[in-house]
Amino acid sequence: MSFNENLRTLRLTRGLTQPALAEKAGIEQSYLSKLENGRSRPSEDVLGRLAQALEVKLETLQNGDETEERTRRWQRSAVAAGAALALVLAFFVGRTTAIYPLSFGEVIKGARADQDLALGVRDLAPKGIEVINVSSGGNHVVMRGSTPDYPTLDAYMGGIKAKFGGSFSNIELDPAEPGQPRRFSLVYDAP
Repeated sequence: MSFNENLRTLRLTRGLTQPALAEKAGIEQSYLSKLENGRSRPSEDVLGRLAQALEVKLETLQNGDETEERTRRWQRSAVAAGAALALVLAFFVGRTTAIYPLSFGEVIKGARADQDLALGVRDLAPKGIEVINVSSGGNHVVMRGSTPDYPTLDAYMGGIKAKFGGSFSNIELDPAEPGQPRRFSLVYDAP
């Protein structure tokens, strides 16, 4: 991944706008825009300030090394898998000892609640957003689709937060040619 693509991806993943990152790094927003569009290269000083503002190592910012991001994703996945395993074990141990009186029908109703949340999140998509795939598990909803631009995606995320609360633990927005839709991937964590 090139420096400019990596810079944009890291900024979006952290949910920062260009003006917010520019202010945090102490640079002009127009200069940050040129960096993200590949029209300018940063000095060592600016690289250091951007890395600090994005809370990544300088090497991660320069080289597009996503090892740190992948490690975080694996850690989140491992925690989610561990929690799911603990719930399954608690269910079956509880059923055999009659300490945890949860019926199979109640478990199915819980699964239906996940589906209702996923459908509710999908149905909030404004004009211009195309939601291609929605999946849910527990209080997590993963959405993939396309958007004409970041402000439209930001408005969609704001609508989800306004209706359901919660937050986004992962935001990925692929760069695209001007006038072309951009692919996105969101992980929404309901309260």
